[in-house]
Amino acid sequence: MNGDENMNIEGFRKSLKDFTLEKPEKKPKENYVNVLILRELKSAARFTTDGVEANSAVIRIGNTEETVGKLFGRKQVASDRRKAKALQRTIISEEMNKVVGKDGWNGCTMKVNEMCQRCPECALFGSAASEEGVSITSRVMYDEAYTIRALNAIVEEFFQNAPGDDYAKKPTPGIREPDFFKEGVLFPCVVTLKDVTVEEVLFFLNITDRNSRYGATGTRFGKTQNHILGVYASHREGPSSLEVTRGIALKLAETVQDEDADQPQTMDAKLKQVMYRDTLSVDEVKTIATAVYEEVSERQRIEYKKFDEKAVSGILNELKDDSVVKFQLTQQIEKLKGFVSA
Repeated sequence: MNGDENMNIEGFRKSLKDFTLEKPEKKPKENYVNVLILRELKSAARFTTDGVEANSAVIRIGNTEETVGKLFGRKQVASDRRKAKALQRTIISEEMNKVVGKDGWNGCTMKVNEMCQRCPECALFGSAASEEGVSITSRVMYDEAYTIRALNAIVEEFFQNAPGDDYAKKPTPGIREPDFFKEGVLFPCVVTLKDVTVEEVLFFLNITDRNSRYGATGTRFGKTQNHILGVYASHREGPSSLEVTRGIALKLAETVQDEDADQPQTMDAKLKQVMYRDTLSVDEVKTIATAVYEEVSERQRIEYKKFDEKAVSGILNELKDDSVVKFQLTQQIEKLKGFVSA
C-alpha cells in the first residue's frame, strides 16, 4: 500500500482484513500489526528509575560499543494506558454504563487488581485477575527504545532543591542533580499489536497520536511528539526497536564525509561522529528508519502490507473528530461481549 493522504478508515479496514480479527478471540493466531514510531522530545525529559540517573544501556553497533539512553517499554505502555483510559472516560462513559448495568461504570483505573475488564482498553492492553478471578493477556507488545546518539551527548544534569518560601534559609538535603534527556532526542520504536480488530488498531493509532507525555514524571516534564512512520500488517512479527536503531546509526555513519580523501575514516570513527552529534535531522531519521525497517524485514523473510506515513496521516485526520473515535470504540464494545470470561 503506497502513501495516500486520502486513505480513509473504510479503506484501511478492507486492506487489513486478512491480518485482523472480526472480534477478539481467546485462542492466539498469527496476525500482527507492527507500528513504526519515532518519538521526538520537544522539551527536556526525565526517564529514570531511581529519580536521578538516566536510564541507559550498553549496546553494540558493528564493532562499536557505546552507552545510549533508554526508554523502558513499561514507561511507554503505562503512559499510553493512562491516555487510553482518560479518552474512554471522556467519550464513551454513557456507552460503558449501559454495558456494566446496575451500578454503572466507574471509569476504570490503573490500579492493577481493580481494572474494570469490560472496556476496550482493558481488553486490548490486558489486566491482572480481578474479583471475578479472570486475567486478560495484553495483545500490545512494546520494545525497549534506544537513542541513536550516545548518552553523554544527550543527557545533562540540572540542580534541583526544595527552596521553601523564606527569604533567608539554610541549605537543605533536598538538593540533587537529576539527569535530563535534552530536547530533540529521538527514540525509534516498534510496537506490535497481535490478533486485534481494526477498531483496536485505530484505537492504538489514535492514542499514540494524542499522547505527548512519557515517563514516571510524564505529567510534569518532557513533551513528546510521536511520528507514526508506518503500519505493517503481517503474519509474522516485525523487527525490534533495537534493530531499527542500530540500522539508523550505521546508515547515518555511511553519509559522513571524509575530511581527507587520502586518509579515509573507518566506519567506527564515522559512527562515533554520528553518536556524538549535537543534533540529528528528524526528517532524515524518519526516512532512514523506514528504509531500515523494511530492509531488516526483507532479511528476516517477513512479507507485509504497508501503510506509510501519508496513508496513516489520512486516517489520523479522520480520527481528529471525537465522534468518529466514539463510533469506533462503541463498535468495539459490542465485539467484546463474551470475550472476558473464564
